[in-house]
This record gives sequence, C-alpha cells and structure tokens, in this order.
Amino acid sequence: MKNKTPIKILFVISLFDRLGGAEKNLRDVLLNLDKKKFKPYVIAFKGGFLTHFISTQGIHVEVYNIGKLLSLHTILKAIALLKFIRSEGIDIVVSYHHDADIFGGLVAKLAGVTKTISCRRDMGYQLEKKHIFFYRSMGWVFSHFLTVSDAVKNEVYRREGINKHRITTIYNGIDVNSFKLNDEDNKIKLMQELGLSSDKLTIGMVASFRPIKGQLYLVDAIKKMKEWHGKIQVIIVGHNETEYFIEVKERILSYGLESLFVFPGSRDDVCRLLNIMDIFVISSINEGFSNAIIEAMSVGLPVVAPDSGGNAEAVQNNESGILFKPCNSDDLADKLLKLLENCEMRKIMGRKGKDIVDKAFGLKQMICKYENVFLE
Repeated sequence: MKNKTPIKILFVISLFDRLGGAEKNLRDVLLNLDKKKFKPYVIAFKGGFLTHFISTQGIHVEVYNIGKLLSLHTILKAIALLKFIRSEGIDIVVSYHHDADIFGGLVAKLAGVTKTISCRRDMGYQLEKKHIFFYRSMGWVFSHFLTVSDAVKNEVYRREGINKHRITTIYNGIDVNSFKLNDEDNKIKLMQELGLSSDKLTIGMVASFRPIKGQLYLVDAIKKMKEWHGKIQVIIVGHNETEYFIEVKERILSYGLESLFVFPGSRDDVCRLLNIMDIFVISSINEGFSNAIIEAMSVGLPVVAPDSGGNAEAVQNNESGILFKPCNSDDLADKLLKLLENCEMRKIMGRKGKDIVDKAFGLKQMICKYENVFLE
C-alpha cells in the first residue's frame, strides 16, 4: 500500500452514543485501523458521547438525526449522503443495524459504490417483517456480510438465504492489557464502596437492563439457591434507567432478596468491577457474541452462560465455563451451585478462559481480520 491513496471507508450506524456491543465494536475498529491504509468516515442516525469522542480523534463524523426512514427529512439526508459519497470518493460502505443497512446500502448503490458490507451483531431479535423482507428481496445490495459469530452467520443464511460464501465471521476482540488484575487492597476498597462483603462469594453480571438480557432468570435462580443466601452476593452492572429494571427490582423485593443484590448502574470502570467477582454469569435470552463474556474470561473468571447464539463459540463447556439451558432458571441455579461448591474448579476454568482470550479474542486479531476483508 506504500505511496497509494488510503482506502476510504464510510461507516453508517443507527445509534452511536453509549457503548453497546455494536457501538463498542465500531469504536475499536475506527481507532485501530491502519490510517496509512484506510481513511474512515462515520454517519450516525443518532449521536452523543461516542460521536463527539470519535470526532476528537481526527475522524470525520456527521449526525443525521434520522428517526423514521420514510420521511422528507430522511430523503433529504439520503440526497446529502449520496453527494458526500461521490465527492469524497468513498470506496467501501459498511453499515451497522437494520435501518442503517437499508439507508446506507441503498444510497451507496445509487452513488455507484460497488463494495458494500452489512455487519450483523445479533441473532435478529429486533427484526420486523419489513426488515426481513428487505434483506430477502434486496440482499444483492450488499457485496458482503460480516457476522460476529458462526451462529449469527448460520441464522443470516437460514433467515435470508444469503450464500455463506458471502459471509465472513469476525469475533469480537478486546485489548487484554486493559483488563489487568487490581491489587488486593484496591479490591477490598471497591467492595466496601459498593456495600459488598469480602466474606461472601460474588456472582456478577455486566448487562443493560433489557428483556433480551434476561436478568429475571438470574433472580429466579438465586431464589432457588436458598442454602447459599447467607454466603453469596450478586452485582449487576449496567444501564438501569428502564422499565425492565423496575420489573427486576420488584421481583427481588417479592422474594425478599434485596440484601443480596447490588446495582451500581452504568460504569466506566468495568475492569475493576470484574476483578471483585468470583463467578461471571449472563442470563440473556440470546446473544450474537458477548463482549462481556470474553472480558470476564480475560481476568480469569469462570463463566456461566446460556447455550444459545454464539456463546458456545466463546465458552468451552465444562472447561472455561458452564453452559445452561436458555431461559431455564432451574438449570442456571444448578450450574451456579456446581461452581460455588468447587473452588478449584473455578480456578481451573478461570485460567483456561484467560488462555482462550489471549490466543483467540485479542483486539489485534480482530482488527487484522477487518483489514483483510477491506483489502480484499
């Protein structure tokens, strides 16, 4: 690529504000692409913290404030985007989220861009009939598809009839150096700040409070573990200004378990919080591929996760963690008890998980695979 013009890549995303899975992925790609080979641009329907941050890194960012796709405002923005693509000489358009796929994919084609990529980050739980109709009838709009796991790849193939040769799986990657263990004094201090006891085993989760994340299954599982109520505590980290959080709190109160749970809300020090946990759990109904899982594994935590979506591609069952039947609080309780009762198993699984992340889910590996796709 020496002395050649960098490949110009436009990323179109529906929401680029707080750090959800897709947003975190795009942030990492934007910040770590080789700027000698690639010049990235960003168009976001809705912006906020992330759009501001990325713009301070010397990357061109525009927020279109798009709501409904079928509106005069959106049509005007489509015309503006078409002109922008042509004037900048964009080589590749990459879209995240279904509305951005429709908007970005169609405008890119109209602008004459031949390389268009749709990034799929989940199993499609938010897709409506109109989105599926678009994907099935207009799949030709995209020259390629990127999926976050083989489970998502297989679902895209099944649901939309996309040839698997047009789909590449690239797993999430994390900067393992940013997830280092805290010393024991800092750990105890943080636990005191959060009202946690150093004499109890801590079960932890990192997930926004939305129905798809299934925190109610964890609450029901904890209720079933009566003999452990005096020996455990649960911390759930994540955005909790939602109606679902209220539902979860009410369930906890109805069981009389309020003394067992701590909710610190959204935090920017997730690494510190992971380091005070003994077992990491997710209880989501479905996951494309969980960033939270590999972050927990990177600090040596054993993981308990539902056997759905791409979870089995991150967690080696009974080696780096334990998989349970999705949406089954009884099975979740059984798997948690198995780990709670065996300290040595927790240590062995934690070491295995850390080794897996170091070898397979590093940030450098992920960026290298993205760059290879863009170069091809």
